Amino acid sequence: MDMKKKAYALLLITLVSGALLPILLTAAKTTNIYDFFFGVYAVSSAVSLAFLAYRKKTGELADILKDYRKIAIVCFTGIVSYLPIEFGIAYAEKFISASLATAIFRMSPLLMLLLLPPMLRERLSRYQIVALVLAFAGIYIGISGGSLLGIFQNSNIGIMVFLVFMALGYALSMILIKKYVFDIGAVIALSSVTMLVLFAVLALLYGMPFPQFNASHIISMLYIGAFFNVFSFFMYFIALRPVKATVVANIYFFSPFITFLFAAAFLGEAIQPYYIAIALLAGIGIIIQRFDRVGGRYIASSKNGDIRRMAIFDVTGIFAETGEVGIRAAIKDGGRVLAIKLGGEHAKNVAGAYSDNDSYGLYTDSHAAISEESKYVKDVLGVGDGEFVVMKAGRLDECEQFFEGLYKKIM
Repeated sequence: MDMKKKAYALLLITLVSGALLPILLTAAKTTNIYDFFFGVYAVSSAVSLAFLAYRKKTGELADILKDYRKIAIVCFTGIVSYLPIEFGIAYAEKFISASLATAIFRMSPLLMLLLLPPMLRERLSRYQIVALVLAFAGIYIGISGGSLLGIFQNSNIGIMVFLVFMALGYALSMILIKKYVFDIGAVIALSSVTMLVLFAVLALLYGMPFPQFNASHIISMLYIGAFFNVFSFFMYFIALRPVKATVVANIYFFSPFITFLFAAAFLGEAIQPYYIAIALLAGIGIIIQRFDRVGGRYIASSKNGDIRRMAIFDVTGIFAETGEVGIRAAIKDGGRVLAIKLGGEHAKNVAGAYSDNDSYGLYTDSHAAISEESKYVKDVLGVGDGEFVVMKAGRLDECEQFFEGLYKKIM
């Protein structure tokens, strides 16, 4: 299975498991919520560490633990990944239905678009801006309780705003996973332990020493702690890195509707018309983005205006698991992989660049060691007949300098 099909398959699996999560989180309503999540992350910590050892990746965790900056990044990523989607939704479900909580929270892929320019230096297109406007319209409907003028009459306005911030936090976690290319299993293991420590403190302060768990609590904790927090998150993050944010949003458009069905079947919740309106607004915004051909382009920091005329894309995520030594070393040192498509008439200019002193980290889609990744890069860049891809791996300033020089050669 090629990288694109694998990524899409993994996203579809996590789509269903994620849609079931709000249903299982209702178990936290009938026990102390801090005790519940202490149990969840005790399971997650044990399973994630065992999974890391099974994959023989404990060295990746040790590498992170040697660097205080890496520890801080991973721990923060874990908090903004797990806390919003689990504690945030579980806490909200004490006041509102699982369906409504999901409808608002699943705006997070669209809210991620807000963070793309400052954090990943990706350009927003007019299609993405329209999608964001529709997303905020959906958030307003949710906060107002389905009434265009009833925002201040909604007794649950506080919890709605809380959920919006939780969704934004989760959107931040998706950006961080794409920005910092650590081993996913190591990130999950350290994140699980971080959350275990956090909820151990909260459980000692506000729960324990006698947690009251029944069979439904234990089943929910085992599913969330083992399958969702470890295996589902692993699949999701592996798929998230190479896939464009707009594609993730496209797929997760269906999540609220699946949750609506689960909530009706297992919890007997009525599906309110405005729940569907929220999900539809997000869905329309996502569909609009299918026409987007500009969004996701890299925003160059160079003062040279020439490079800004080039349609450069950051494709680092596609190489997160690459076996190519040069690219892997560049990414490990904090570098990125930038790519551009060119017409075949420029092949000689690119070939000449290989002989330059600064050509280290230069690749084309014909490089044998990255043939699988190159297929995906060509798909992302929309490469047609007679076109090819040039990629540069290294520090961003090095990459920009290379593309500036390339622009002068081909123009």
